[in-house]
Amino acid sequence: MNSIVEQDIRTYLTTYLKFPQEDCGTVLNCMTHQARAAGFDLDTRFAGASLSAGPEARVASQIVSRATGGAGIEASEDSIRKQIGDWIRRNPRKGR
Repeated sequence: MNSIVEQDIRTYLTTYLKFPQEDCGTVLNCMTHQARAAGFDLDTRFAGASLSAGPEARVASQIVSRATGGAGIEASEDSIRKQIGDWIRRNPRKGR
């Protein structure tokens, strides 16, 4: 995982989407799992990937794209928020 991309994602989650800092670790863990399932690391290459790994991986790649300054137009903000909420509910909190 690229630490700069990780920090960009944390900033995007807390500043733009207004998720609590305590949930960032859980979301990053889920996103890392989705990237690895698709054959990528959680970095900028994953942001531009055309994925057939399913809707969760598509949302994760769009979060990376938006957090790193890309367009990220494949997934709506509503679907991103819904997926993040689902990850937080289904997984134990990882903290910051």
